[in-house]
Amino acid sequence: MGRPRHRCRLPAAAHAVPGRLDGIADRAGRGRRDCDADRAPDRPACAGTHALMAGRRKRRWRLLTLPVSLLAAGWIVGLVLFVDNIPRAPATGQNVRTGAIVVLTGGRGRVDRGTALLAADASDLLLISGVGPDASLGDLIPADRLKAQVLECCVTLGRAARNTRENAIETAGWLVANDITSLRLVTADFHMPRSLLEFHQRMPEMTIVAEPVMSQNVRYERWWLWPGSATLLAGEYNKYLAARLRGFVTRLLTES
Repeated sequence: MGRPRHRCRLPAAAHAVPGRLDGIADRAGRGRRDCDADRAPDRPACAGTHALMAGRRKRRWRLLTLPVSLLAAGWIVGLVLFVDNIPRAPATGQNVRTGAIVVLTGGRGRVDRGTALLAADASDLLLISGVGPDASLGDLIPADRLKAQVLECCVTLGRAARNTRENAIETAGWLVANDITSLRLVTADFHMPRSLLEFHQRMPEMTIVAEPVMSQNVRYERWWLWPGSATLLAGEYNKYLAARLRGFVTRLLTES
């Protein structure tokens, strides 16, 4: 068997004169036969054609990879900034009394922080949002944590919410029903940015004081070296971006 032959396709005329079609085809055929593996390097036309095709392939690859690379770089920078701005403790000067305390269930220490704030007279009312259908006050709050009369008059269990967005919806209805204009929001530190975003989108006029609860399972020091922490923080960042995008689309549809 002979050596494999690589053919170079020479560009044909876009609008050939009918009488010259046979001559053009013959010359094109001879050109392709001349661009074989042995003699192609000696043919400037073939070398130029191969270089042109290779250049086009590189340009297509760059056009494809450049947007993906920019998006990936932007996502990484955004993730780093997101983690750096997670509130680890209540901001200074936020020891103000609010109309209500709202605790979002889902992690350790949240209900304990909310009941401690209520006992310290940080507010008169406490809403625990996202409670399961079978949970009772006794399951969430030990009997020695608050007086029975305080539990009866001042603590409400919200059972309608299954996620952060529904937490905001449930809380908004409860605040309107109780004529409350300010609240102290209690949730995990890494969950606070998205919670504040959802609550502000639902209640833009509401005064909200952040009360983050430090998560014991998240390592913030060099978090990218810890797979569990990195996965949790990246997932929370993606949810934050989705909530922001949803809010943006909602505003566009509302204003149009």
